[in-house]
Amino acid sequence: MHSMRGGLVLFLLACASTARADAITKSVEPAAPSKNLFYAELGGKAGLYGVGYERTLTSRLSLGVAASYVVLREQQIATAAPYVHATIVRGTRNALYTELGAALVHSRLPSPVDDWDGMSDTGGGGFASLGWERATRHLVLRTSGSVVVGEGGVAPWLGFAIGVRP
Repeated sequence: MHSMRGGLVLFLLACASTARADAITKSVEPAAPSKNLFYAELGGKAGLYGVGYERTLTSRLSLGVAASYVVLREQQIATAAPYVHATIVRGTRNALYTELGAALVHSRLPSPVDDWDGMSDTGGGGFASLGWERATRHLVLRTSGSVVVGEGGVAPWLGFAIGVRP
């Protein structure tokens, strides 16, 4: 009778530890990355520097916007750049992507003298980019080469960004 109780206790312990191991295995599975990306860029879509937000719609398609405000020799420049981000090829951590977007830029030059009100101008343009991304679950690094088109003509542009997915 004593050995039967010992066998029953061993059986119950084995069942309990198996159940706990299954629960641990299921809870360790990684969650999908956030659909929201917040980033800062240098030489990116919004000009010399900027901040941006991107929302993932599908595994290959996202919508985003970047914005900046800079003062260069008294000239105040504000930029907003909405865009579409499309992943061409994705590996485990690396991706090749393209972006297509527009840029709306407002420039204001305040007057240094009393007789002149200064000047302001608003213009638009567009950009097409090809870039490389390195990402973990929470951190995203990107670099891209772009062609920018606007009132001043066509120009090449390079950009770097670092972002977080909360």
